[in-house]
Amino acid sequence: MTRTSKKAHPILFSLMLGILLTFLISAASAAATIMELNDNGVIAAQGAAFLVMAVIVAGYMTRGNRSLAQFGFRPVRAAELRDSLYYIPLVIIALVQPVMGGLNVQLTAAQVLLFLVFTLLVGFTEETIFRGIIRDKLKVKGPVFYIVFSSVFFGILHMANALNGKDPLSVVLQVINAFLIGLILALLIETTENIIPLILFHFVYDALAFMTKENPDKELTVVIVLNVLYLLYGLYLVYNLRRRYKLGTAPANRLSV
Repeated sequence: MTRTSKKAHPILFSLMLGILLTFLISAASAAATIMELNDNGVIAAQGAAFLVMAVIVAGYMTRGNRSLAQFGFRPVRAAELRDSLYYIPLVIIALVQPVMGGLNVQLTAAQVLLFLVFTLLVGFTEETIFRGIIRDKLKVKGPVFYIVFSSVFFGILHMANALNGKDPLSVVLQVINAFLIGLILALLIETTENIIPLILFHFVYDALAFMTKENPDKELTVVIVLNVLYLLYGLYLVYNLRRRYKLGTAPANRLSV
C-alpha cells in the first residue's frame, strides 16, 4: 500500500524535492542576512544548504537496491563516444560570460576556492535533482512530460534569483534563461542518459560566471546572447531526438532490457 502510494505521486514528490532545495537556500540566505555577513559569507551559508541537500539526495539514490546508473551516473560506453559531440555547444555557452565580460583578476585565492567549492555543490545538487531523481520519478509520464515539467519547474525556482531589484526586462530574460538552460539539459539527459557531463558543465558555467567581472552595461547583452544560443541548441536537440526515436536509436530504446 505504501509503495503504491509513493509511485502514484511522482509529480508531488518532484515538486516537494525542488521546494525543499529552495527552502534550504532561502533559510541559509536569511540566516546570513540576520548575521550581517558579507557577500562571501552569504555564498558560504548557501553552500552549506547545498551541502545538506547533496547529502540528502545522495542518501536517497543509494538507499535500498537503487543503482546510481538509473539516475544517469554511469561511464560512457565505446559505442556512445559519438554522443560527446552533443556537449561541444556547452563549452561555447560556458565561455560566453568570461569572454564577453572578462575575468576578474582581483579575486583572491580564498575567493576562487570558495566559488569552486560552492559551484561544484550547486552543479551536483541541482543536476542530480532535476536531471537525475526527478527524471527517474517521472519516467512513467514519458520523456516529453519530463522535459517540459522539469524545464518549467527549473525556471520557476530560479525566479527568486532574478528578483534582485533589477528592471523588469532583465528579470524576464533571467527567468527565460533558466528555463532554456533547464530545457537543453533535460534534452541532453534524454539524448545521452549520462548526467556526469551535465554536472561538470553546470559547475564550470557557474564557476566562470562567479569569476567574471561585474559589468551592468554588458549584462543584458550577455543574457540575450546566451538565450539565443540556448534556443538554437534546444531546437537542434529536439530535432535530433525526434529523429533518433523515429529510427529506434534513442537511448530509451538502446538501453531497454
